[in-house]
Amino acid sequence: MKLTDLIVALSDPSAYPHSVDDVEVHQTHISVVFLAGAYAYKIKKPLDLGFLDYGTLERRLQSCEQEVVLNHRLAPTVYLGVVPVARHGKAVKMDGPGEVIEWAVKMTRLPEEATLRERLRREKVGVEQVEALAARVAMFHADAEASPRISAAGRFDVVARNARENFEQAASHVGTTVSQSVFERLRHLTEAALTHHRLEIEERAAQGVPRDTHGDLRLDHVYLFPDRPPPDDLVIVDCIEFNERFRFADPVADMAFLAMDFVRHGRRDLERAFADAYFHASCDEDGRSLLHFYAAYRAAVRGKVEGLTSREPEVPAAERTKSVSRARAHWLLALGELEEPGRRPCLVLVGGLPGTGKSTLARALDEEHEFTLIRSDLVRKELARLTAREATTTSYGTGIYSSEWNDRTYAECLKRAEALLFEGKRVVVDASFGTEANRVAFLEAATHWGVPAAFLCCQAEPAVVRGRLESRKHDASDADWSIYLEAAARWEAPGTVTTRSLCEIDAGGAKERVHARATTILRDLGLED
Repeated sequence: MKLTDLIVALSDPSAYPHSVDDVEVHQTHISVVFLAGAYAYKIKKPLDLGFLDYGTLERRLQSCEQEVVLNHRLAPTVYLGVVPVARHGKAVKMDGPGEVIEWAVKMTRLPEEATLRERLRREKVGVEQVEALAARVAMFHADAEASPRISAAGRFDVVARNARENFEQAASHVGTTVSQSVFERLRHLTEAALTHHRLEIEERAAQGVPRDTHGDLRLDHVYLFPDRPPPDDLVIVDCIEFNERFRFADPVADMAFLAMDFVRHGRRDLERAFADAYFHASCDEDGRSLLHFYAAYRAAVRGKVEGLTSREPEVPAAERTKSVSRARAHWLLALGELEEPGRRPCLVLVGGLPGTGKSTLARALDEEHEFTLIRSDLVRKELARLTAREATTTSYGTGIYSSEWNDRTYAECLKRAEALLFEGKRVVVDASFGTEANRVAFLEAATHWGVPAAFLCCQAEPAVVRGRLESRKHDASDADWSIYLEAAARWEAPGTVTTRSLCEIDAGGAKERVHARATTILRDLGLED
């Protein structure tokens, strides 16, 4: 039976042996999950990708059985067994009589809102929970199986093969999910990192550090149930079962997946808390030096996998589009993990009221820190088909400074920023960013693209601002003192998203001092050497 026809058949509530109102279908590049009532059923796609072989019904059965056994380690009450998908006449039934045409893993259905990813989205995850997760993962690694065979999979040649394989298998994705420049930079940096860490990787394998790990530790595979007593308060599902080479690994390679995923979702603060707690609990401070390499490797894996998903015809078009976006973010994240600070892709917003020095600072970042500058004043004039120095006489909130024109200008700035990020650039956007909606749009875009972001908000005393505005000549900005007063009256206080990225700068003094302060901020954020 064709996979597409099977998906249609199992999307019917009548295909299940228990009460089902409706069936939700979720796909990855290698499996299809059917959420049906109180249970979830996963089937393997009939694929042979080299690193994975689900090519025969027998192999898929073996993989289903292996998945149940392995996942009992971290989710003992979730994985209920393997059931047949049977055809009887024209009817297809899950766990029913007839000719077995497929096998499925049967699981207790867990609430989506309990995943760490969902809780993070709703601001329901704090340092305490992240540290508890780190301790649990460290304990899992300490208890996980170790052997000479497992250690052999952690040797340098295997690690290097895994890393290089990502580039070989994603080469055809260049231009769609990753730009040529990002792909080549990352491949070069990966080779450099392999050379740098070769002896360390070999020594840890020789010491028996590798374990039979989880292999796919992502935020959406971790479920938190704070109302339940340990160990049921934390459940981790969906480990790698199809290839021991991806599961037998240095524990740092395993925990790096979660560390990377915190960064991917814009929470570098929680990534630091998780890493610190993990290395403390595991008594493996030496392993910290490998974290960036393995985080980059994990991000590249996800970039490749999302790229594969985006090309599968049975995946709905909307999901394929989302996979392209996720792939792009992971490739950029991988590059950022290995690139030197002064070359890491990032998005920096330089905002503030008129006359506070934001444009001067933004130009300095462009000229001295390898940023590409997008200036809203120039974009606005360009959209209006005016020259940069062609002044307008409209008052605040009218003409090309109306709400509609503001929205159009910020949208164009964001579009240009995203095009530059795709190429792995460092982008600085010079705009007022006086409304929270505009700040959030850019900051969330940075998270969407997998790059760090900062909002440098310039401030200056009104007397200084007035002097600057009155002496300004031949500038793209049309702001004067009256516009400053209007903008100040309408300035919106920062919300939760902005506050995490906000860095206030006293820009009322000498340019050199302002520049030095900005440089310090960039250095603290890992964006400057």
